[in-house]
Amino acid sequence: MRAARAAGLVLVLLAASCGGGTGDTATSAKHMTLVLDWVPNPDHVGIYSAMDKGFFARYGVTVTPRPPSGVSDALTLVGAGRADVGVSYEPELFFAQEHHAPVAAVATIVPTALASIIASGSSGIHSPADLRGKTIGVDGTQSTAAFVDRVLSSAGLGSGDVHIVDVKFNQVPALLGGKVDAVAGVFQNIEGVLFAMRGLHPVVFPYDRYGVPAYDELVVVANADRLRDDADYRTTVREFVAGLAAGTDWAKAHPGAAVAVMRRHSADDYRNVLEQSVPATLRLLGTGPPPEAAWARFGTWMFESGLLDEKPDAAALIARP
Repeated sequence: MRAARAAGLVLVLLAASCGGGTGDTATSAKHMTLVLDWVPNPDHVGIYSAMDKGFFARYGVTVTPRPPSGVSDALTLVGAGRADVGVSYEPELFFAQEHHAPVAAVATIVPTALASIIASGSSGIHSPADLRGKTIGVDGTQSTAAFVDRVLSSAGLGSGDVHIVDVKFNQVPALLGGKVDAVAGVFQNIEGVLFAMRGLHPVVFPYDRYGVPAYDELVVVANADRLRDDADYRTTVREFVAGLAAGTDWAKAHPGAAVAVMRRHSADDYRNVLEQSVPATLRLLGTGPPPEAAWARFGTWMFESGLLDEKPDAAALIARP
């Protein structure tokens, strides 16, 4: 639900200054500002493990993470040169490309879909086909509508076979309160865990297992122009990715200690799910190059689903620092 297309991205990008990045000196280039996709939560366990356990420092980088004020902040600020790197969503990069934003994905963080349709176990829903006649709470965004349509289509259903209710971004209380049978746009590793803790016995349908092409939920984004023109920036981004990979590997090997890391850093809203959500997240993490062929398939699907006005250039959205 955090990956909704943000209105006004193009205006912010066109108006923003290209200054304010890391600066020209070698010393300042080693300090990186990282804009998160959301407030600190289990999805960021690799980042905070790399900070706390010294893996960024091992590669000569210090990192200052910043929570965003909106879902487009990472792309806006990185594209404008006002932050060094960011965390964003693969679909958002395709939207940004239509606005000519100079951003590119340099590494995966979560190389699988987190966003899902999640149903209450008491609703009798065990597969997408069982959604027939059921009520699904959605956030009202075009992206979620396209994802839901594709999941339904994979089961031979159409939007007329279900009851769609716009609950805005109140999917959690809508399902907990029994107002809907299922919700769309929630994350399997966080909201899915919360629903299980509340006794709903959730049934989870990740988008990319039910008709939607494989995509990377979370990626590291960098400024494409600076990657092309600034060798020091390329090196520092490469060091950041190496530190992130090491921190992620450490967290996966030490899940209990990784929970402790997130107790120190997580936003208050997520503290009550850390014991279960962090291990669930660690199983899904992976730092590596974004797969160009998979991005091309996903971008084509977005275009054919009406989410994009023009057929995208997936290769241009991926960089190897």
